[in-house]
Amino acid sequence: MRPNNMSGSAALEQTEAVEDGTALIGNAAPQGATPQQKQAIARRIGEDWQRISSNIAELFATGVPSGDPRTQQVVQEHYRWIGNFWNPDRASYLRLAEMYVNQPKFRHRIERRKPKGMAAYLRDAMTTYAWANLR
Repeated sequence: MRPNNMSGSAALEQTEAVEDGTALIGNAAPQGATPQQKQAIARRIGEDWQRISSNIAELFATGVPSGDPRTQQVVQEHYRWIGNFWNPDRASYLRLAEMYVNQPKFRHRIERRKPKGMAAYLRDAMTTYAWANLR
């Protein structure tokens, strides 16, 4: 299921984002949602992740520190995105940050088409965000 307006690696990345969204959404769709509604929710979640991870990758690749306000703004978007699944407090968001680095499945998903080391950068940015903004 390849988007019509994209080609090559951009289309592949978009398809993978949708697949990631589908994998991540699990039972988050409202009860009684049609398969089409579930697919639309998964697509939105996947596209949001793709946008957030691309922004993080750009910041990482250009050497912007993880605590920089630009990075923290994107991490705030990430925190809101996580709200599709649950509302983490500081402790659970810190655990998620560590899991992104320590669990190969998550690290692979984060770094699949992004710079190696991005998972650690995201962890560090999430840690800064959690301590500054969450209870």
